[in-house]
Amino acid sequence: MAKVRISREDIIKAAAEVVRKEGAEGLNARRIAAELGCSTQPVYSQFKNMSDLSSALSFAARAEYRRRIDENLRACPPESRYEAYGLAYVRFAREEKGLFRYLNSSRAQSAPPLVEEPYLADIIAEIKNLYGMDEARAFDFHGDMAIYSYGLASQLANGRAALSDEEIIRRLRVEFYALYAYYFPERPPLPRKE
Repeated sequence: MAKVRISREDIIKAAAEVVRKEGAEGLNARRIAAELGCSTQPVYSQFKNMSDLSSALSFAARAEYRRRIDENLRACPPESRYEAYGLAYVRFAREEKGLFRYLNSSRAQSAPPLVEEPYLADIIAEIKNLYGMDEARAFDFHGDMAIYSYGLASQLANGRAALSDEEIIRRLRVEFYALYAYYFPERPPLPRKE
């Protein structure tokens, strides 16, 4: 009988499934091998150690997150791009609870970013363009939205809330309008989206 070769990608996919089902605490070579239906030998032949595998899994999880952000951005009108970033982030937490928790488990609690570095410059440019903020105010505004969005996403990822897309959008908009009024008390309120 021919030996089935198990690739790095197969192992990473199996590791992601383990994290989805059991969280990061269930991630070990034996559990990944069980998910694949093999011994631990392929895991250790493809990866130097579990730290190496963990790095590969983090890279794959971030790629999946970016894919979902990009998909959400393609589906929205230009004037809704900032909202689309936040919705995709919170949606990822709701739909990929294990991966969201895995990606955020080592992140500093003091400053949870809404999105990773590849999107930050685009987000700040969107805020400046759409809402007429200078760069410093756009960073502060986005930082406050990021903290709120992270809290909402964490509630969903940890099973403490169950929200539809409509409810997520409503909550993000309420926070957005409140922050806009805080950052621009001299301006008239923005027309509200329903």
